[in-house]
Amino acid sequence: MERPFSFDKIPAGGSIVGRSAEIAAVLSALGPKGTNLAFYGEARSGKETIVREALDRYQKAGNPVIVCEIDLAGLQSAEQFIALWRRKMKACASELNRGAILPFEVSLDDVPDKKIFDLPNVIAEESGKQIILYFKEFQNLLRIEDENFRLEALDRTWSRHKHIRYLFTGSFVNAMKSIFEERKCFYGMCRTQQLQPLDKKLVCEYIRSAFLNLGRVIEAEEVLAVYEMTGGNMWYVKQLCSLCYSMPAGYVSRVTVNQARDMLLSIHIPHFKHWLFDLTGNQINLLHAIVDGIRRFSSAETLERYRLNSSAGVARSREALAKRELVVFDEEDNARLTDPLFEYWLRNYYFI
Repeated sequence: MERPFSFDKIPAGGSIVGRSAEIAAVLSALGPKGTNLAFYGEARSGKETIVREALDRYQKAGNPVIVCEIDLAGLQSAEQFIALWRRKMKACASELNRGAILPFEVSLDDVPDKKIFDLPNVIAEESGKQIILYFKEFQNLLRIEDENFRLEALDRTWSRHKHIRYLFTGSFVNAMKSIFEERKCFYGMCRTQQLQPLDKKLVCEYIRSAFLNLGRVIEAEEVLAVYEMTGGNMWYVKQLCSLCYSMPAGYVSRVTVNQARDMLLSIHIPHFKHWLFDLTGNQINLLHAIVDGIRRFSSAETLERYRLNSSAGVARSREALAKRELVVFDEEDNARLTDPLFEYWLRNYYFI
């Protein structure tokens, strides 16, 4: 039996809140007239939920595909990436041969590094099967410091592939933007989509109905409080609701919500303090301005009020916060923090 408000595993099917448009976008990308997709959003924002649901629906619709999942979370070097790539290609070839009447044979160990990244297309062409390469934390390729490794070279190779569908996902939004939008790597071979926050009404309805189904009453005011504390991030929403549900009361009052909030913050505050530890005073002051909703950081009033020193200092602090993935900027240059609970803690406990 699934635990109420389970947040430690990926939801599927009817337990997914919203995201129908995003799932449809991935499904469209997988189809015969689709295109490769770069799909990015902050950590725990639902990327894997969307991709796995789309892949499951695609396969259940009668599309026999081989999904090769490549997680780059621990990537540090070009050698490590090439070794991982070889292992994944071997696994892909083994999967194609499972139950095959005429086994597909390909010698991977003898392929030189310069040719290794052509292997998925070779395997797909020779086997006649559709292969989907699903990358997780793709932005970590930026960690590689090797003059012989270039994203542009991967772009040239993978752009020629006609029998592979690439799904690039990543949790560091600014780094993914750097690859796909600023450097324009893989620009010609895929489209990009940034994951947006869930609709407020959907999240609030989920909270209300989930408690109701469990025999608990929660009023609209407390539902809104849960939403505002978590910023509508479903990972945090479920953690907070789970803590509320653990308390022996049939009615979810504001006292219950606040007690659950305090427990949730006690879990995450050590991480938040770690994020702040080596920031400069100017960077912390800029965070304060962002949390307060300031837009014109370089105005004389803002510089004085938040002790931001100078416009040049603001630019340097802005770049540093973006590089640390604490802040993202939209198309209109409006700033927001990437972690909603971190923002809530800063606003209500840190900047006082």
